[in-house]
Amino acid sequence: MEIIKSLISDDGKTIKYLQRTEDKHIIETGYYNLDEHIICISSQIGCPMRCVFCATSAPVDSLNPGKRFICNLTSEEIIGQVKNVLSLIKQNELKSKRILFSYMGMGEPFLNYKNVIRSIEILSEEFPNSRATISTLGIEPLLIRKLAHENLNTTLKLHLSLHAPNDALRKKILPEARQIFPALEALKYFSKERNIPSKVNYILIKGINDSESHAIQLAKLLQPYPFIVKLSNLNDFSNFESSDIDKFDMFEKILNSYGIKTCRFFSTGTDIQAGCGQLRRHLWTSEKRK
Repeated sequence: MEIIKSLISDDGKTIKYLQRTEDKHIIETGYYNLDEHIICISSQIGCPMRCVFCATSAPVDSLNPGKRFICNLTSEEIIGQVKNVLSLIKQNELKSKRILFSYMGMGEPFLNYKNVIRSIEILSEEFPNSRATISTLGIEPLLIRKLAHENLNTTLKLHLSLHAPNDALRKKILPEARQIFPALEALKYFSKERNIPSKVNYILIKGINDSESHAIQLAKLLQPYPFIVKLSNLNDFSNFESSDIDKFDMFEKILNSYGIKTCRFFSTGTDIQAGCGQLRRHLWTSEKRK
C-alpha cells in the first residue's frame, strides 16, 4: 500500500490520501486533525451497499464498468493504509493527542469482519493511545453480537447508520439494508455487554426523511433504547440536498422530548471531498483484481 496523492483542505485540518494497493487499485483514507488524530479507514475497494447519497458505491471504475464493489481489503492493507498516514505525522504531535481509528471510510466493515477485527487488534497494540469506532448499516446483527465479546485491548464504539424511521423508507435510501429491529436489538446488546454508549446516525435529507412525522416516528422507534442520535448533514455528491438547519432544531426538540439524547455532526474537509459519503475510487491503472 502506498500513498500516491494527497489533498489538503482549505483550513488545513483535513487531508485526503489516495492510496494504491499492490495490484494498483485506489482507495481513499481521510485524516482529520481535530481534538484527536482521526483516521477515517476504508475496509473495502468500493462498496456493495448502494446507499443513494454515497459516492463510494458509484460505479466509476473504467476497468470494472458498472461494478460498485471490487473486493475486501486484507488486514495487511487496512493496517498499511493507517500506518502510511500516521508516518506523516510528527512524533511529538502524534503523542500530544489520542488517535481515533474510525472505520467509516469506503465499504461496510461487517462484510469484512475478520480483517477489520484483526486490524484493530494489531493497531491498538502498536498504538496504545488509541480507540476505535465502527459504523455499520447493521446488516449482520449476529456479528454485532459477536463483536461484543471480542477480546480487543481498546475502547471500541459502534454506530448504526439508520437514516430512516421505518423499513420501507430505509430501503429506498439504503437499498441493501435489512430490517431495522434486529439491528437495533443487536446494537442494544453490544452496548450492554461492553458497557459503552452507542450512536444511531441519521443524515437529514431534504424532502426525504426530514418531516415532523419522520421525527416522531424516529422518536417512538428509539425511545426504548439507550442510544444517542447523531444528526448529520448530507454532503455533496448526489441530486439530493441536505436539510435546512431548522429541521435539525425540530428533530432535536422532538427526540429530546421523548428522552432521547442527540448530537449534531457536520463533516470537515468537504472542499476536498473528504466528508462522510464522499470517498471514492479515482484512478485505475491495472488489470481487474481477481
